[in-house]
Amino acid sequence: MKSIVVAAFEPFAGRRRNRSADAAAHLTGAKIGEHAVEVARLPTEFARLEPSVAALLAREPALLLLVGESGPARALQVERLAVNVAHARVRDNAGARPIDDEVVRGGEPARRVRFDPRLACNAAIAAGVPCEVSAHAGTFCCNAAFYHALGQAAARAEPPLVAFVHVPAHWPWARDRRAARGLYAVAAALVGTPRISH
Repeated sequence: MKSIVVAAFEPFAGRRRNRSADAAAHLTGAKIGEHAVEVARLPTEFARLEPSVAALLAREPALLLLVGESGPARALQVERLAVNVAHARVRDNAGARPIDDEVVRGGEPARRVRFDPRLACNAAIAAGVPCEVSAHAGTFCCNAAFYHALGQAAARAEPPLVAFVHVPAHWPWARDRRAARGLYAVAAALVGTPRISH
């Protein structure tokens, strides 16, 4: 049985923690149905994201669930789109700060998930976790990882499902165990959800 890979980001911008990694850590060793959950860490560096995502997809997961933190968020946010825009308000952990650039030169303007994000959102809400659908994953490393993952997954012979969820970064909305419960519910819903073909 294929695994579910949950990949969250390392701290950045001088922060000592990333709430996405803190929440994902609570899923270590979990099982969702017959799927074992594997927790992984993503670099907050634009240049390393493409190969990092490729390594995760090489595990041939049933679902690659990417998780990032959002400063303004007050609930989990299930992302609908990744956009081909790299525009950073702060430097990444390698010192890069792209301005009005593209994630992939000449790539599609946007890449869309292959499921109805409302179903994933409703699963988290049913588990008692505030959640909403978000239009897109921003323009920092979260979005870049999501854009690479959607493109690379689509190119595979048996494309795995790819999703992105932002968790709140700041108290009182950032609560790691609650966020983990929402991520678990989202993943459980997605592995049992029919996929949308584009």
